[in-house]
Amino acid sequence: MNSNTRTIINLNTWDRAKSYEFYKNFVNPQVCITAEVECTAAYEDCKENSTSFFRKYVYAILRSVNDIKELKYRIEVKDGEEQIVLYEKISLLTPVKINSNGEFTTIKVPYHLTFEKFNSVMDDILASLDTQIAEPYYQEEDSEKWGFCDVVLVSALPDLHFTSISPTQSCSYGSRKPIINVGKAVKKEGKMMMPIAISFHHGLCDGFHISNFYKKVEDYLKEL
Repeated sequence: MNSNTRTIINLNTWDRAKSYEFYKNFVNPQVCITAEVECTAAYEDCKENSTSFFRKYVYAILRSVNDIKELKYRIEVKDGEEQIVLYEKISLLTPVKINSNGEFTTIKVPYHLTFEKFNSVMDDILASLDTQIAEPYYQEEDSEKWGFCDVVLVSALPDLHFTSISPTQSCSYGSRKPIINVGKAVKKEGKMMMPIAISFHHGLCDGFHISNFYKKVEDYLKEL
């Protein structure tokens, strides 16, 4: 099992304390932004070599999240009180289809710096998956019990090119983690463009950090 450093944030010294206190009691503290990223090189390479485009873009997303501290903060509840926790590494939580009728299960894939290692680990996880007992859903309240606090949820909609999306929200204080949806890549003016929507708690993260996230995803896709 991969170790993961977990730091409880002191709200008295935290540089985001004022933002968090301001937004935490909003009816909806979540913000959802959708933007397109260019993915031409990665898309065409996968098409030419019959490899998984999904694997490449979820890796690029996961690496970008791990580059940005504000996307690694999580809200956890202990004895009825909220606390902010910073994780050293964030893993991928993603639904994968297990049969042709659309049934799916959710897997957790640890973060690895190189795509080759990440891809190999995902191969192993999928090969060992027991689809008879696999669990497709979990509740936010079960995150700590299931070990799903240190994750980012990434869902793929490969047949739909969307311009906006609103994710579900089960908790009044917002999601414990960023929720990311990725749509169908389409050609625009000679470039493959792919929509990515990210929903995040505004007390933990600002638009500046999200802009940086999109830039990093696009840059990493060019490298793969």
